[in-house]
Amino acid sequence: MTVRLNALGFKAKLPELPKTLPVHALQAPDLGETRRAAIGRLAERLKLGSLREVEFDHGLVLASERGDITHFRASGGLWARDATAGRGAKEELRQWDGLVKGSDEHQRLALSPEAGRKLLGRTRELLEPLGLLGKELASESVQLDQVAQLDAKGREIAHGAGQASVRFHYAVAGLPVRGAGAKTLAFVEPEEGGRYAGIFHAWRPLGREQKLQLPGTVEEALGVGLLTDPQLEKYSAAGHKIQIDKLELVYLALPVFTQQTHLFPAFQIEGQVSEGKLGIGFFFGRYHHVASPKAYAAADLYGACLSANPDGIAPQDKNLQVG
Repeated sequence: MTVRLNALGFKAKLPELPKTLPVHALQAPDLGETRRAAIGRLAERLKLGSLREVEFDHGLVLASERGDITHFRASGGLWARDATAGRGAKEELRQWDGLVKGSDEHQRLALSPEAGRKLLGRTRELLEPLGLLGKELASESVQLDQVAQLDAKGREIAHGAGQASVRFHYAVAGLPVRGAGAKTLAFVEPEEGGRYAGIFHAWRPLGREQKLQLPGTVEEALGVGLLTDPQLEKYSAAGHKIQIDKLELVYLALPVFTQQTHLFPAFQIEGQVSEGKLGIGFFFGRYHHVASPKAYAAADLYGACLSANPDGIAPQDKNLQVG
């Protein structure tokens, strides 16, 4: 049994599907001379001191008493941490130069445009020479953590800014690349004019491009994954109302500790299930494939990530399972 399309309430506008999309082979950067040189320069920039190497299942960790750098073998991703940054702060509130009122209730405080541009420029100057910014860069931004102090009754008594996050995101063929494996982040403390507390880079370089034929309609594409979602199937059969709040066509990059052979299109889905027979209502978010394994095979594309649901959700009916 599958979820009937007319049983779903769509608050989100259905996206338009192109006839074809490029699918790119991915190659994780290995820990060769170039990557080791980048790690060494990053460690020097963060003043981590002498590093000792430790091998783990997920990759290599280079650590000192001042911090560490992790190279994720499956993706070539990096996570660098200065454990001493912010150590002298007495609380989570930070004092930033150029602090201004934010644009909405979620970002009540922000850096001024000039201060934000300076921080973006400094971060680019750090990352680009190390090869830690992908050429498919699509957007960049600076956000401040929003920090609130509450009294014993939960009432806000103070509000301020915390650490700054410099964010870089990617796009391919006009579509955003989403997921944990497609972002470059820098976490910055205001001390010393801007001190980097952490650097995270996840971006697998794009390789060979092949055209993938997509289903003729969005409805057909939803049948590949969303309509066979076992959790939604269970709640729909029990009479719960299911509302789709977001349905966006994207490319999906898997987490840094996961091997990924191809960058593939997917639906990014957010929605909610109403209260009902099976219990309280809840919000959900997940990714589902847009094209079936047969479509990938017809394009001579093969890989584990193309034949299994990216969120690990398999239909209960084995006849509907992919792979």
